[in-house]
Amino acid sequence: MAETRLEPALMRRALEEAALEVLETMCFEYPVDEAREDGPPEGEVTGAVARFEGSLRGELRVALSGGAPRRLAAAFLGIDEEEVRAQDELLMAAELANMLCGATMSRLEPQGRLRIAAPEASHGRCGCTERSWVRFPLEQGEMAVTLCCEEEA
Repeated sequence: MAETRLEPALMRRALEEAALEVLETMCFEYPVDEAREDGPPEGEVTGAVARFEGSLRGELRVALSGGAPRRLAAAFLGIDEEEVRAQDELLMAAELANMLCGATMSRLEPQGRLRIAAPEASHGRCGCTERSWVRFPLEQGEMAVTLCCEEEA
């Protein structure tokens, strides 16, 4: 995918602002430290990808590690952590990717057109190793996000 005219610093700021907003409003969660740019999360994660098209096209990926999937799913669904099932974690990851994508793109292209496909969620190893990720340390685990987009042809 060819990169867009958007500056990496602008994309990172939009990702950080969107992530902080979505974590707070969707899951009542706040990072315990500053976000950092790094490679993809290692090991097993619960993740999702939201593909989009319109003024820009591409994909946003989110990966949750450690206790983050269970904790965020419980907060999102309003249930106790002990009640969270694997499918609840996937549902939450998909909705998290959807909301992060919308919030990020509205910052990058406020007047743009956008259509987000239904996000795909899974448990397993993190793909997309060639990109830089913005990683947010949480009380239990971590959330990592990456964005790749190109201008409409």
